[in-house]
Amino acid sequence: MATRASQHALSRAGTELYLDDLVPNEKLSAEKLSAEDAWISKCDLDAFAADIKALGKTLAAQQGDADVRHLNKIVCWQRACTALGVATMAMPLGPLPFNPIAVWFLSLGVLTRWTIVAHHVCHGGFDKCDTGGRYHRFTFGVGSVYRRCVDWLDWMLVEAWNVEHNQLHHYSLGEDSDPDLVERNLDNLRQMPALLAPVKYLVIAFLTVTWKWFYYAPNTFKVLSLNRMRREADPRLEKLSTQLQEDPCVVGDWHFLLGPSSLFFSNVEFFVRVLGPFFTTRFLLLPAAAAAAAA
Repeated sequence: MATRASQHALSRAGTELYLDDLVPNEKLSAEKLSAEDAWISKCDLDAFAADIKALGKTLAAQQGDADVRHLNKIVCWQRACTALGVATMAMPLGPLPFNPIAVWFLSLGVLTRWTIVAHHVCHGGFDKCDTGGRYHRFTFGVGSVYRRCVDWLDWMLVEAWNVEHNQLHHYSLGEDSDPDLVERNLDNLRQMPALLAPVKYLVIAFLTVTWKWFYYAPNTFKVLSLNRMRREADPRLEKLSTQLQEDPCVVGDWHFLLGPSSLFFSNVEFFVRVLGPFFTTRFLLLPAAAAAAAA
């Protein structure tokens, strides 16, 4: 994890200003800011906050049936992509051992369900709309495996994503406590000498196609486990340094049972609760059904 002394490596800008270092009522001054950030010293932050709150109230008051119709349209398109992917899985495409059209539609269905439907719903974007309770942040995909499969089945546990993304990420964007701060999470890779550039590219290529199950699923589950431990005043927290709590968690972290992540969850709990439902559905049941249909 990057320390405050090395924060200059985490930003291309020269300014790394910590608000907790300011004395009460101290104003932002241009002397404390780099040239590209000097504009904020002239910005009325109180007025800006008031404008944002007023805009939020205005937009919230405009929500209604049109938003629900738009949501249902996106859901229909998402389901159509998934259905097309399933329908073409068993169709051969020349000499290829798989059908790339099916892969593309299945991937698009998963991506759309996450980034357009689940993301907005879990942020509470449709809480005040009349969706029959189906698209409410406190019920969507949570509470049971059934609700997860019906609402949003992905590599991540929905409850874990809600804590990691909605709370920690959005309330600490770009800061040390942001669990998705790429500059910090890949600090070791960034500090590697230029001579090892090919290794860097290989690592990035690997993460590009595996990051969701390799990093995002375990890291969100770790954050959920930490959240539960804090609420329950778990004595194990005394064994966890701040750095250990903030460092990213990936699949290999608990390859050995005495590894750091064994303090947060077990192999069985992670694979059964988090990866298991999506893996079983997408990589076992659907291919088996497609093979049976082709036979």
